[in-house]
Amino acid sequence: MGVAMLAWSMSMLAPLAVATTDLVGRVVPPYPDGLGELGGSCVSDSTDPARVCDYSVGVLASPAGDAGGEPVPRFVVAGQLAGRDGARAQWRITDALPYPTGRPGYYLQFGTCRVDGRDDARVAAIVRQHDMATEWLKDVAWAGRLKLPAGRFDVLEARAVDCINEAYDGL
Repeated sequence: MGVAMLAWSMSMLAPLAVATTDLVGRVVPPYPDGLGELGGSCVSDSTDPARVCDYSVGVLASPAGDAGGEPVPRFVVAGQLAGRDGARAQWRITDALPYPTGRPGYYLQFGTCRVDGRDDARVAAIVRQHDMATEWLKDVAWAGRLKLPAGRFDVLEARAVDCINEAYDGL
């Protein structure tokens, strides 16, 4: 019984063994064992509608630890379109950063943030979604600006970033 429990425990830790360096350069899907896409957004440096998804920003997560739980975000990733597998896009990961841990209620927001009060559509931020009474969310755990065509994040000073509150009653 103890050996089986230890083996099960080790299998639960395996997804955490993936590092950012294991992700950069990899074409996904398929994702490394223990990771899946939690969500993302298309990005482009072109005004051509056919190129709207040349790049992406997203979150990779581990599955929920129990049946009623939520997936656990692990990485913020940037990717460049590498092709298609049928209708599904495949991305070559160009940058990966650890998702800030220990921040319940924080989610990735992209394309609706400002830096020092100026709109910047290439800013991705992990923002606390908590208040429907304010137009701008200022509780930012992490922020980065996606540089194209390199597909890399420039990490920003979180206190300089705020993002539109999509749940704000005044929108």
